[in-house]
Amino acid sequence: MVKWRIDRNNKVPLYLQLKDLIKYYISTGTIKDHHQLPGVNTLGKELNINFETVRKAYKELEREGLISMERGKGTYVTLHGATIPKSSPVYDPESQPVEAVKSVIKRLYQTGLESHSIKKIVKQAMDEMEKESTVESVIFTECNTYQINETSKLLEEQLNLNVIPVLLKDLKKEVERIQEEEGKILAIITTGFHINEIRTALGDLPINIHVLITNMSPETRRFLDSLDASAKIGFICRDHESIPLYKDLLRAEVGNNINLSLCTMSDESMDDIVKNSDVLLVTPPALETIKKIAPKRIPVYDVFERVDPMSLMLIKDRIMRSM
Repeated sequence: MVKWRIDRNNKVPLYLQLKDLIKYYISTGTIKDHHQLPGVNTLGKELNINFETVRKAYKELEREGLISMERGKGTYVTLHGATIPKSSPVYDPESQPVEAVKSVIKRLYQTGLESHSIKKIVKQAMDEMEKESTVESVIFTECNTYQINETSKLLEEQLNLNVIPVLLKDLKKEVERIQEEEGKILAIITTGFHINEIRTALGDLPINIHVLITNMSPETRRFLDSLDASAKIGFICRDHESIPLYKDLLRAEVGNNINLSLCTMSDESMDDIVKNSDVLLVTPPALETIKKIAPKRIPVYDVFERVDPMSLMLIKDRIMRSM
């Protein structure tokens, strides 16, 4: 359920709060691909803010490639907006290898080339392919070690490709290293919270960025639903600006009457929350630290532990088509 909110007491500008809220909903799958967002006037009235504030948030999201604003049509999420012209059938090289090759040869004939010339071109292409030793890789990047390692393993299994885990702060240096070694980066995958930082690191490099949706697993949700109303639930994240957002979202998902305490990893209250909660919910950057210090009797759950299967399938399809 989408709940629109901003915190006027938060020092973060209102348009950035709205932008981050929408990115959170997209990253967790609450707002899905092709979902229509409220109009700037409608959302401005609902939040009691100037419509230009909403427009500014929308414009930044559009620059990051997450939404599309079209006059007279509305504003839509464009997470997986790539399309393939219907007039150009695409054949799967694995299940239709002959048709895939024939389609290329057909296009060569259409340019006016004769058979003997096309045969030379095909032979030359085969010879060059055999000489090439380029390693094709996918990068998964995030801001914490645990998430990049665990998610990269899953992606490598599902995509059947070489997946390199890279911390966000090292992304630019790693991309430069791979290119210097004449490797090929098929795509960069992330969970969606750092799209703008990734675009800045890449600059003008033509590398596709794909957003992998992660959210709370059904098992964790069922466990939380089974808890007594008096159970103490602690939530710990890294950024203080995220606390108001997570507070409302967790109450919306688990229930408004839950006994919920929230803090960041730098708050003095963290030790007390860790020791006195019945269950701890954490974001990925906090997971390893909290697991080390939490009493063994207290279960610790990552609120973004589940990779959305549909999101993974779409990413796999787009990468395969780009190869």
